[in-house]
Amino acid sequence: MIGWYTCPVTYGQKPKSTPIKLKVMTFNIHHGENNLGKTNLTRVADLIKKHKPDLVALQEMDSCATRSGKLDQMHILSLLTGYEEVFGKTIDFQGGKYGLGILSAHPVEAVQRLKLPNPDSTEPRMLMCALVELPNSKYVRFCSTHLDHRSPMNRGLQAAVINENLKNSLYPVIVGGDFNATADDHTLEAMTKYWNDAGATTEWATYPGTGKRIDYFWTHKESSFKVLDYVVLYEPTTSDHQPVIVTYSFEK
Repeated sequence: MIGWYTCPVTYGQKPKSTPIKLKVMTFNIHHGENNLGKTNLTRVADLIKKHKPDLVALQEMDSCATRSGKLDQMHILSLLTGYEEVFGKTIDFQGGKYGLGILSAHPVEAVQRLKLPNPDSTEPRMLMCALVELPNSKYVRFCSTHLDHRSPMNRGLQAAVINENLKNSLYPVIVGGDFNATADDHTLEAMTKYWNDAGATTEWATYPGTGKRIDYFWTHKESSFKVLDYVVLYEPTTSDHQPVIVTYSFEK
């Protein structure tokens, strides 16, 4: 007779989730122009290939605008890096477009483009998010934004709308970008109150012109994200901003 062996069953225990490590970059590339007035796209691509972030949030992107030689900057960066590209127009500019970009080393499943408040009628602003499928069927909502540098009222409302739109997301959220204010500025209260600033314990400037840190990565305080590494790259001739790279671990 052949006996049967039944594996023991343990009830009431959930399988352990393996933490995911995720490296992200944000960079305001100054409409693709370096300090000599030449294209900086090859340097940006070189930095991405060297540091190998999973996701990149880009600000001040031109698309077929006259000042940048009618280049489709997002497509060029995609070709140079092999990353999937997403572009979001904030304004029409010089026969082309100007706005935000996201590059992803993983499949992009959906894209959200949300216009942000502009009661002072300055330059229009946007929040752009990509739903990205990570290995092991995990997902993350990765966002790029660029808040108003002229109007404190606009900037405060824009930060508040970002918080309201993302705080109850079904997926883990990372928000990167140029927020045009230091973390102690009252206009960013909606972010500093509910979101963790990856560089909160550092003093590295991201905008050398003023010596201030105005470029960020944020994750919600109720999320499982943990900062493993935070660095501001020294790139004084590539753009007027410095790129920020953060490595997170998270469980979801």
